[in-house]
Amino acid sequence: PLTAFLALLGTWAGTATARLRRSRLPGLLRAVGPTRLTALLALAAVGLGSYGIVALTSDSDPCAPPLELRVLTDPDLAPTVTAAADAYLTSDANTTGGGCRRSGITVYSAGSADTVAALGQDSVAWQEPRDEESNPQRDVGPQPDVWIPASPADAARVTGLQDTDAVAELEADEEPFAHSPVVLAVPDRIAAKSLGDRVDLPLSRMIDHLRVRDENAAVRRPDPEFADAALLATVGLYDTANPDAAGAEQKVAQPGPPAPTAADLLCALPDDDAVDNRTAALVPEFLLRSGVACERTTRTPRTAQYPNDVPGVQPVFVRVRWEGADRDESARDRAAGDFRAWLTGEEGRAVFAGDGFRSTGGELRAPLAAGVLVDPEPLDESAGGAEMTDVLDRYRAAHGPGRVLYLLDSSGSMAGLWEGPSGGPGLLKQSLGGLGGDDEYAVWGVSGTSGDRPYETVLPFGPHTRKEAERAVDTRARVRDAQADPHAALLAALDEMAERGTADDRPQLIVHITDGEDDTALTAGNLDDVLTRARSARIPVATVSLDSAGCDRVKPAARIATASGGRCLDAGDDLGAGLTDEVARTGTGED
Repeated sequence: PLTAFLALLGTWAGTATARLRRSRLPGLLRAVGPTRLTALLALAAVGLGSYGIVALTSDSDPCAPPLELRVLTDPDLAPTVTAAADAYLTSDANTTGGGCRRSGITVYSAGSADTVAALGQDSVAWQEPRDEESNPQRDVGPQPDVWIPASPADAARVTGLQDTDAVAELEADEEPFAHSPVVLAVPDRIAAKSLGDRVDLPLSRMIDHLRVRDENAAVRRPDPEFADAALLATVGLYDTANPDAAGAEQKVAQPGPPAPTAADLLCALPDDDAVDNRTAALVPEFLLRSGVACERTTRTPRTAQYPNDVPGVQPVFVRVRWEGADRDESARDRAAGDFRAWLTGEEGRAVFAGDGFRSTGGELRAPLAAGVLVDPEPLDESAGGAEMTDVLDRYRAAHGPGRVLYLLDSSGSMAGLWEGPSGGPGLLKQSLGGLGGDDEYAVWGVSGTSGDRPYETVLPFGPHTRKEAERAVDTRARVRDAQADPHAALLAALDEMAERGTADDRPQLIVHITDGEDDTALTAGNLDDVLTRARSARIPVATVSLDSAGCDRVKPAARIATASGGRCLDAGDDLGAGLTDEVARTGTGED
């Protein structure tokens, strides 16, 4: 009898669970769950008799299960779209005269590049996955009824990717329903003070001015493949002043992978106060008001600067229809249309305004967030689908396999700095962990002040295994009884890399490991030659000085690194880790 009773309770619990899903008590259902619900029903049966259970599981519920809309959105928009959907669910617009919901809504997000690819070239695989390589159901989620990207250009990108066999049809609104500029959010201490420096300047110039105000300032940007706001920032980064994508990427270079979203970036920066205080972030303006759900509540106050070449975030409503999904097409169209009317109307726009978004006309709701401007005109408010696709392709190329040229000082003065992990060859070999099998690199031994070449080839350009490279350094690199000519060697290296870079968009790096004893060859006009060539070539030079004061501001190593957009490391730093980090930014290794 007890077993039968518990089985009956299990049946009742399943029925009650279904009823609760259709009611307005989803929170209770999640909190209780089917197992606990069975126990509660048992207590109800013992304490109250069977009447309560029969009433709970009877067919007297007048509300039919509402149709569920699946709404896919950009990761940066997900919190606000979720808040809007929650408000809509209980609104009069979604409630019948009998108090029932007309529709339910599930909001989810996925990487913007994955979403565009899934709707564009992989819609057939989304409907019927055929292999593990292309499986949008796994990588993005269920097929959406509604898509809310962060830029109208995304719909154009999808259309450009679709072929005649596409099974997803997009119906995008002609206009967005909200707007948020992508800003350079700078710590107040190092932010521009005048209005002229906060608006109407290109992003690259703003970054240059920032580093004039603080030479240690850094700029970080989230992942352009994951969220549109970061890709829009990259549109400005790759402007006419930075035709070389790999060179432009040096302006936002950072150790390790980028944060997935702008909110993740703003959450991560306070983990290190020193980093937070000197690092500007490329993020949508609305986050300066709505904030982010971080564990830390104390963050560096920031001032918004508004680049005039960075398009803004502009969420737009896109209805997605799927071939073969016509069983409830009219009901689904009606539900999507009702949600669209509410979201793009006064109530939906109010939710976005409350989270810090501007109206499509540029107005902000008072009170203003600290650090933002009421009217930061002029702004670049639009982005084209072809432009965003091109920038994403260039970004991927700039972060693909890299090219590194090592210049290893092999002059006689290096004899005492040659052996062991902290010697010149040892540091070079440590950094090889930052290079992968598809990267190409070479090693030149730099010595000799006469003849046609101021170097000898220790390892020729090409992809190499780490063992091959280490063996070449161990057997072919050796100290020479001669001085080095860093002037001639650096000019030759810059010319070599510039020529190789004309054929592709690989990220490039020159590493110069030296004790600085032959810097006499880098005085007056010779140093100017190298600095001028470094600035024009836009190839970063990482100078590694084995002298503890090698990176003093007036030293050639520091000046060359600064002019080229590279980094100077000296014996006062952790040279092994620092050099490996620099190489890893260019290469595709695991370290």
